[in-house]
Amino acid sequence: MNTTHSLIAILIFASFFTACNLTQNITYPVNEITPSKAVETIPINVNVKTLADHRTHIEENMVLFTSPRETTVGLKRFCINSEKHYNKDAVVDQITQLLVKHINKAQLFANASYNTYFGSDYYLTGTLTNFYGEQEVSTDAVIGSMFGLVGALATADLTTPGIIIIEISDLKLFRKDDDTLIKDFGSFYKEYKSHFKVDAYCWCIYQNMNQKLKDFNAELIEMIRAELLNVNL
Repeated sequence: MNTTHSLIAILIFASFFTACNLTQNITYPVNEITPSKAVETIPINVNVKTLADHRTHIEENMVLFTSPRETTVGLKRFCINSEKHYNKDAVVDQITQLLVKHINKAQLFANASYNTYFGSDYYLTGTLTNFYGEQEVSTDAVIGSMFGLVGALATADLTTPGIIIIEISDLKLFRKDDDTLIKDFGSFYKEYKSHFKVDAYCWCIYQNMNQKLKDFNAELIEMIRAELLNVNL
């Protein structure tokens, strides 16, 4: 084997090894969020506490904790947002921190902080009940991957049907000084059924989850804003 072939083999092996150990972050570009000039900010400082994680209390979520990102559900092969590939920070930590960033960019409150006791007059609590995604594996994308860059380009726009479910329950706002309940927002549940972008290795589902989380947080923030506009704070 000549030097060129050896280098190619090493690069292929390195790429394969890296792909097998990739970790996924829960994120999206909050800098793109621009609130309307007419938006009304709720004039309070709020400490957003890390969401409690109750996902394992729901049987349908258990596949995320026990299966790889490509798995069989019923009789079909699916890509799922398997827990094993998320970054070392807990899912609820990542989601809560991202929500705080989104809240501040959307100017929901005068200021929102993450798990910071000082500098806030109120605190927000909640429970992550669902953060679940599945979409059908694309045979065409898998076949395309066998043809290298040409195949990848040819299958770049492929989609498969799937569902993403995100839910935060027990969402409550308290006054910090005396722990008085100011507002119980209840549960905020969204189910997104669509055709989602796909790739040959099921990493796609993690990116699709992030995109829908952005939509979810945007709607959640506006719900909170609408609910608090008529509350005496």
